[in-house]
Amino acid sequence: MTTLLDLMSKPIKGDIRKDGMKYDGRQWRVVGKQYHMNDKGMIFYGDKYRSLDSYLQQGGKIEDIIYSKSKVKNINTIVDFLYKEVKSGQVYAIVNPAWPDWVKIGKAIDAKDRCDNYQTSSPLRDYDVLYTVDSEDRAKKESEAHKLFEEHSDDRQNEWFKINKSKIKSLFDVLSKK
Repeated sequence: MTTLLDLMSKPIKGDIRKDGMKYDGRQWRVVGKQYHMNDKGMIFYGDKYRSLDSYLQQGGKIEDIIYSKSKVKNINTIVDFLYKEVKSGQVYAIVNPAWPDWVKIGKAIDAKDRCDNYQTSSPLRDYDVLYTVDSEDRAKKESEAHKLFEEHSDDRQNEWFKINKSKIKSLFDVLSKK
């Protein structure tokens, strides 16, 4: 039960309420354990929960993070963050004999690894990387590739282009010189 004295007294930095909230001198905050990541992907560091980006900017290290019960979700948060942080990689052309006139133009940190992931959706494991171009900014290079392939293809469905296979190598040669 809250008393009149409780309502009248101003909190002092470090005070902890009955609900577990801690006063930091300006506001009441949830108390957490250092380096613990909650279910929302926020990491308790210093005296507050921070985004992964903020945690790393403040000097936190990924290897120090202690995951909550939903570890897979937490790890996916970190993987997504790191994937977005790494700009370099490859732009690739992947084909599958099931769609002989089509080529997928995509980006990845490692095109072979990406192709290996595609294999799980094919019972014949018959995806093949035809060409790759290394780039310091894979997203920018992929955008250039999509524009180039759209100009020379008969049709486009997202990242898939209907194009004569003989044109693919010459278009990748053009991309590698840009």
